[in-house]
Amino acid sequence: MNNQTPTALFLSRLAPSGRRPLRSQLNTVLKLFKWKGEVEAQPFHTLNYAQIEYVKRHRLDEGKSPRTVNLVVFALKAIVKTGFLMGVVDDIQWRQVQAVKRLAINPSSRGKALSSGSVGELINTCYLDKRYIGKRDCCILALFLSTGLRRFELANLTVSDIHLDKHTLTVKSGKGKKPRKQPIPIWALTYIDNWLRVRTHRPGDLFNPIWNNVIKHDRGLSSAALYQIVKARTLAATGITISPHDLRRTFITELLNQKVDLSTASKLAGHANVTTTQIYDKRDESVMREAIDQLNYQLNDQLNGQLDGGQHD
Repeated sequence: MNNQTPTALFLSRLAPSGRRPLRSQLNTVLKLFKWKGEVEAQPFHTLNYAQIEYVKRHRLDEGKSPRTVNLVVFALKAIVKTGFLMGVVDDIQWRQVQAVKRLAINPSSRGKALSSGSVGELINTCYLDKRYIGKRDCCILALFLSTGLRRFELANLTVSDIHLDKHTLTVKSGKGKKPRKQPIPIWALTYIDNWLRVRTHRPGDLFNPIWNNVIKHDRGLSSAALYQIVKARTLAATGITISPHDLRRTFITELLNQKVDLSTASKLAGHANVTTTQIYDKRDESVMREAIDQLNYQLNDQLNGQLDGGQHD
């Protein structure tokens, strides 16, 4: 007999990379209702429509972004649905909770993308750090910017996933647990090779902690550690705080800037749908102006002359 709570069952079905942020959001709800104990043991499935709306308002009043608020709403609705499927939530409560709406998000407000100049400054500044940690961090930045990998995907890379001779890497546990081959541009290979020369090809995690210039091969860097590395390196080089996901936005935006079609950019980003890729597009209105200025139906000279000499309404 399964004695799991709906919360525990819901969380157990998630990949570790997805479980951590949702568990963190649920922990804030636990504190809001002054419940005691572990998140997995809490009766989130008993929350009704009014209570979840209260959580939404409270998180907004705390200054949380709509994206963050939507994350906790998603988790609560999913737990209630899990409870319904387990037979511990009635049909009326489940239907009412499903009516809780997500907050609208302006796609243009999501994150930022670095300019090509800022990318060069970031990589060059890190490259000047000749310590082992500098070579490691330069490789991390190069991979984020050259492949657009998600943070958990980069954290899960092993040495055997890198194929320098083929200019590719293998993402074994992508989003949706779908493996894929990811091409690596030639410019990034140097930074990967520089790191592997000091790390060696010893089996294990591609990126390791470094203490007193000693590489700890017995453990890998966590997703949280990667976040802090990117934050510190970008702040030092550019004066602004950039997240790993902003580097992913930079990767996608630069592909589109270089006239890569949306379908190909979507595949390179590991997106299942091109509409998701469009959200990451951080190009400004000048791109639309450039595109419309190139619109040319190659009209013949006679017609062009008539248009030039005629009146325009």
